[in-house]
Amino acid sequence: MKDKIIGLIDGNNFFASCEILMNPSLRNKPVCVLSNNDGCVIARSNEAKKLGIKMGIPYFMAKREFRGVTYLSANFALYHDLSERMINFLRRYSDKVDVYSIDEAFIDLTGCDKIFKMSYKELAEKIKNDIEKEIGLSVSVGIANSKILAKIATHKAKARNGYYVIEKHLIKEEIQNIQVEEIWGVGRNIAKSLRKFGIFYAYEILEKDDNFYKVNYGKKGMELKYELKGESVIPISSEEEKPKSIQRTRAFPSFSKDKEYIKAELNMHLHNVCKKLRENELETSIISVMLRTKDFKIYYKEKKLDFPTNSEIILIETTVNLFESIYKDNIIYRSAGIWAYSLKDSEKAQLTLFNKNINLKGEKISRILDKIEDKYGKGTITLGSTGIKSIAETHKRIMQFISN
Repeated sequence: MKDKIIGLIDGNNFFASCEILMNPSLRNKPVCVLSNNDGCVIARSNEAKKLGIKMGIPYFMAKREFRGVTYLSANFALYHDLSERMINFLRRYSDKVDVYSIDEAFIDLTGCDKIFKMSYKELAEKIKNDIEKEIGLSVSVGIANSKILAKIATHKAKARNGYYVIEKHLIKEEIQNIQVEEIWGVGRNIAKSLRKFGIFYAYEILEKDDNFYKVNYGKKGMELKYELKGESVIPISSEEEKPKSIQRTRAFPSFSKDKEYIKAELNMHLHNVCKKLRENELETSIISVMLRTKDFKIYYKEKKLDFPTNSEIILIETTVNLFESIYKDNIIYRSAGIWAYSLKDSEKAQLTLFNKNINLKGEKISRILDKIEDKYGKGTITLGSTGIKSIAETHKRIMQFISN
């Protein structure tokens, strides 16, 4: 059986990198991203790490102890958007992409050396450089014969030039100094148990026979040993779960307090959120609007809907009203966003007969918008910025557009 070749792509300081990408003036400066409600530090730029700022330190302590650091509220909509771009990029190389977290994904690269006519080391370098050039994010790329080894390769990549390949004939040498608690998937209890058996380093796991792992650790123990041997037994799963929420946000090209411009941006985000809902056969029960100021302060408001929907025709008036309730004309803004929460499968959504009729009409019009965009290009037709008073009138206008 042909050896598997597994890659792991890991975003470097991902949340902080996303923020720096959106605000280049932060480049080469200490930046920290804060958790929900600005509780603690959850991401740091390299410059912040050099200052000694620890992951998880409470914000009130960090700002008191470390001066001259930019502390930002987390913008998860932005991070999801950039993560999605990275995953879509990886699908150019393989349809087997296993999204492990927002900033990490495994990819089955078996045979790609022949397809792209380059060594796996060259391929790792190409993936890294192309992601940085096309998306703007710094990543580390590790390649090996299994998921666990790819994880080790990625750690080695971070300490070198950003990419690393573990060759199968050099596995034992490569894992010589890896302590058991540093191995992906080995928790504190397992590590403690292994040490009781005199196993302190990864290479020592290979020296025990199969029966030892069957008796003491069962299937998980066997997986650990064979993955470290370079035999891929933890499969790449490319099946995607339906999202729990969908967000769209974008920093403005330049700061703005132009009400109509910001409203138009939100309408664009609303359309993109609803299109994503329709692609996944989902409907939202909660919609929210976010405005982020020049000084990174966030204004946010949400509304629970009377019935779930995935139609921007139905949602636009609600989002405009939410926007009006948080917009202040004396404030300068840097970005705006739309969130859809509490998602339900379209087929399972419970509606009254009246609401169902409205929703079906709205969805029909929205799908026409999708077809127009697919045919003529994104942004070909847009909704008005003041809300929709009549679905029938909107339908009439769209049909006129098509006929012209």
